[in-house]
Amino acid sequence: MSLDVYIYNSVISLTAGSAIWQLLSVLAASGLIWFLVIWYIFSVLGRKKTGPVEFFALILGGSMVYLFNIGVSIWWWRPRPFVFLDVEPLINVNAVSKSFPSDHAALAFFIAFLLSQYQKKWWWAYLVALLVALGRVAVGVHYPADILAGMAVGLAFGYLTIQTEKLFSRQPKI
Repeated sequence: MSLDVYIYNSVISLTAGSAIWQLLSVLAASGLIWFLVIWYIFSVLGRKKTGPVEFFALILGGSMVYLFNIGVSIWWWRPRPFVFLDVEPLINVNAVSKSFPSDHAALAFFIAFLLSQYQKKWWWAYLVALLVALGRVAVGVHYPADILAGMAVGLAFGYLTIQTEKLFSRQPKI
């Protein structure tokens, strides 16, 4: 058994038989991503100078994260763990959809990176992103490696987005 499957089974066993843990896992896996998106949108709405650029960064950068993940999955397709393992997922996910890398983890860490760069006190957005990522394993739809890859993609694109914003903000105004 691979380390990935071992960790996956260990996380799944934590939620087995506990309705409360299963509910918390479902909320983390499916709902918290929307909390991050809404938090981000409301955080930039009040900024008249930088708000529109930061909102555009979310849309463009988030789209790039998703497109990059699609490209990776074309190159390296990995089926969902519940397809091969004896696990019933706690959320409804298409069995033929890709598992690697995790789009939810990538987008959650992308948004967390942006939030933490705009306001240093919002470092705890990473904790919310981590709950999203762990929730995806706990509900049975991702292996831990899918999550780690998604985290790396999200952080990398977050960094690239911030650097691009800095580059464009240095341009002289005509």
